Amino acid sequence: MTLRLDPDALAILENGAETARWPWPDLRRRDAGPDVTRVGCVSAEGLARLDVADPGLAAAIVARAPAFETATGGGRRFRTKVVIGSLAVAVSLVLTTLYLLPLVAERLVPFVPVSWEERLGGIADKQVKSIFSAETCDAPAGRAALDVLTAKLVGAADVGTGQAGEGVRIAVLRSATKNAIALPGGRIYLFDGLLQMARSPDEIAGVLAHEIGHAKARDGLRSLIQAGGSSFLLGLLFGDVTGSSTVVFAARLMVDGSHSREAERAADRESARIMTSLGRPAAPMAAFLLRVTGENAGKGISLLLTHPLSEERLAALKALDRGTSEPPLLDETQWQALRGICRR
Repeated sequence: MTLRLDPDALAILENGAETARWPWPDLRRRDAGPDVTRVGCVSAEGLARLDVADPGLAAAIVARAPAFETATGGGRRFRTKVVIGSLAVAVSLVLTTLYLLPLVAERLVPFVPVSWEERLGGIADKQVKSIFSAETCDAPAGRAALDVLTAKLVGAADVGTGQAGEGVRIAVLRSATKNAIALPGGRIYLFDGLLQMARSPDEIAGVLAHEIGHAKARDGLRSLIQAGGSSFLLGLLFGDVTGSSTVVFAARLMVDGSHSREAERAADRESARIMTSLGRPAAPMAAFLLRVTGENAGKGISLLLTHPLSEERLAALKALDRGTSEPPLLDETQWQALRGICRR
């Protein structure tokens, strides 16, 4: 490459033939190392650059370029375009996450076979246990009591063969977290921290019936699709194009995040229906939620963060209560055994 300093422009030649001509007023300094003078041209292509290592030649070019040190040049305009473009991409990803993904998840869920949902639930199950470093509690007497309660709740839930939630499996996790979650495929986890706050079988039964409602409605699958899509989009934004963190991130969001208001209301109605069909009151769950709110406000992940309680939900739960017409779902011995299911 050869440079020729003509009266009106800097000529760039290749093998004696002129390939570019940069007018002196259009030349601008570009960022470079200390031993190189980098020259750009506002009338050339945006990425066109010329590095001049010869101090004498660089000085001659600078002397002929009246706007060489001007800050407002093509480089700044180019950087501005990059910044604006990046912001536009970020905003579009946020809007997609908030509005488009929920719609896609809602439309996609009915087409996902239950067998696929169970496989996804198995993956999410491993991640949830990893997140909380928790193991399943299995003290024999407590497990027997939980099996009794599960059989009654699932029987009243009226889940048909081949339907979502048919294979409902309820277990207690050894964790101080005050929460309960329903994963895709019918896996429901009650955390021991929440179990220890309960004062009666009806409170826990109402919560588990609520989670069964989420399982029947496939809300866990819906959340996983939405969270997985969000994770993938964030991966594209921050460079994880392989999606290697998608399942981990999605499982984390399932635990931290909340279902839609309509999903919560529908799960409340299912909980009340199940409890009523068993001859037990629906209101104790509402009282339980209020107690968790007061005692666990601002203390990490709780049932009220993942299942936010509103005045509307509280009033609806009380209105759905039909009172008591059957004996308790667990006797006192079974209840105490359930509360001790995590004791070694």
